[in-house]
Amino acid sequence: MILGGIIVDSYMAVENYPIRGQDVFIRDSFERVGGCAINVAQTLKNLGLGTYTYVVSAIGEDIRGHMIMKYLQDENFNKDCIKLIDGKSSGYCVTILEDGGERTFLTFKGCESYFSSDMIPDDLIENTSYAYLTGYYLLDERYSKYILQCIDRIRAKGAKILFDPGPLVDHIKKDILMSVLSKSDIITPNETETEKIKKLLSLKIEPEEWSDKIDIDIVVLKLGSRGVKVWNQDMGFFIPSFRVKAIDTTGAGDSFAAGIIYGLWNDLSIYETVKFASGCGAIATTFKGPHGKFQIEDIENLVRINREDIYDR
Repeated sequence: MILGGIIVDSYMAVENYPIRGQDVFIRDSFERVGGCAINVAQTLKNLGLGTYTYVVSAIGEDIRGHMIMKYLQDENFNKDCIKLIDGKSSGYCVTILEDGGERTFLTFKGCESYFSSDMIPDDLIENTSYAYLTGYYLLDERYSKYILQCIDRIRAKGAKILFDPGPLVDHIKKDILMSVLSKSDIITPNETETEKIKKLLSLKIEPEEWSDKIDIDIVVLKLGSRGVKVWNQDMGFFIPSFRVKAIDTTGAGDSFAAGIIYGLWNDLSIYETVKFASGCGAIATTFKGPHGKFQIEDIENLVRINREDIYDR
């Protein structure tokens, strides 16, 4: 179960981000259906889990909403948990993409944060093994408590929860953030998000201690081009980044999260799981747009090519 927004990404490709008050040429512009939820779902589909994947999200009854619905239809995504809301606008994001893959976002928040319990059938609650939740989905206080109630129901049935905080994690209400951390089995923040979490919650402990102090099974700290650090209550390790030619880093973290779910679904060790997920994140940067299509063999080949030692910490 993938809980998060589906939006339209409006891309503008430039050589360098403009200096404030100055001008730059747009080399290319295009639109793609994106958002954390669909980026995760597309990677799971690439890895053969599309049949088992349900995206929970709301879209507006507008031009962008119809674009999203057509995309879901054309790509054969399950729409059982997608809610179309009349009179509301779908979210979108203006993405300024620089040469080298760095990107800057300007986000319009539409109705994608809407949630109601009737969006998820009871039998899906009963049969969910893993749930992904993005921090974006907890920004609206009108719905966040109901989302956490849903997480509680899923956990009660034995599902594992993966929480990806996202860059706006410091905009989540403090008690909501503390609650979701306590309910999460796996969290996957980057360095900036980690600092925001520590500041918002006044945490004096580093991520390597979160497993013990906050009772999170697996803490995954994403270091971008430098690799990944991982801790649980028994051990910690570091995996260097994979060598690829990155052209767009949008959605890399979402693809990484999907790789984590895939690895755990297939009973891989935590070492193998995170290394496989790192391959998913790396290959996502080789596509222009929020996600791309690849096969499991592409990840396996990437892992073989990038044979690096895993260093114990």
